[in-house]
Amino acid sequence: MSTVNMSEKIYEQVLAKMKKYCVETYLDKTFSELTTLGAGGTIKITVYPDTVRKLVKAVRLLCKLNVKHCILGKGSNVLASDSNFDGVVIVTTKMSKISVHGVKIYALAGTSTLKLYKETEKWGLTGGEFLSCLPATIGGATVTNAGCYNQDVKGILHSVTVLHKGKIRKLSAEQCKLSKRNSIFKQDDSYTVLAVTLKCARSTPEEVKQRSVQMRRQKAQAQPLNFRSAGCMLYHDSVSISRLTDQAGLKGYTVGGAQVSDKHAGFILNIDKASSKDIYLVMQHVERTIAERFGVQARREVCLINFTQEDYDLFAKC
Repeated sequence: MSTVNMSEKIYEQVLAKMKKYCVETYLDKTFSELTTLGAGGTIKITVYPDTVRKLVKAVRLLCKLNVKHCILGKGSNVLASDSNFDGVVIVTTKMSKISVHGVKIYALAGTSTLKLYKETEKWGLTGGEFLSCLPATIGGATVTNAGCYNQDVKGILHSVTVLHKGKIRKLSAEQCKLSKRNSIFKQDDSYTVLAVTLKCARSTPEEVKQRSVQMRRQKAQAQPLNFRSAGCMLYHDSVSISRLTDQAGLKGYTVGGAQVSDKHAGFILNIDKASSKDIYLVMQHVERTIAERFGVQARREVCLINFTQEDYDLFAKC
């Protein structure tokens, strides 16, 4: 993501080009509208490309002009700062297309994971039942290697089509370097995920549906679905951060409108118009407490957007 703010000239140029490309464009949307956490500042320009071609044109333009920008799907694993974003947010949710070829499923990056799951059920393809539990797009789920209940994107990923340094490429699953809640795309934002190909295994629609129903039942029983959240925000490769958070007595810990869930200690909830600062400070407190009590360094599953070094310096003093 570039860090250059837009001059008035570049701002007008971006708007004109998006109109020329027939890309749906909005001014002054907020991250609180576009993320499941419901927090974050105002965005100068938000665009909704509905084809790969339009997405590629938009990204190439913004890179050429050195304009600050980021990609969002459903914003389900994102914490954006309270500051205004003087750049462009590209939302992929209108890029939704699926085609099935045997056990392989091709989907554009903005395709919802629930819609994708329904195709696996229809064709009796197993391995992707967890997709029914995610409020995400397949592009975003791939970036974070999302998963639950012993399934994840890595387990079914075949290849990813990306835009990288202006060129469209296809990466094998191995080249994507997926690991627990991580990938090459999360580490290097010069990649833009355009489309994903998954490879499932043969089953039956009835068996796929049964597995999905069981997962969603477990989710409803264990997770605080009545509040806005980003799911589990912290993780570790070998230990359960939610279990350590619970053991540290942090359930119910609150800053402003943000709170560690009483139901699932891995969730930080927006219980009452929480600011991004509130949410960040709760997450930071959990990280520090777990490090001090158990010697475990939690890693952040949630993707941070538009936080400055000044923000981090300020939060460090809180």
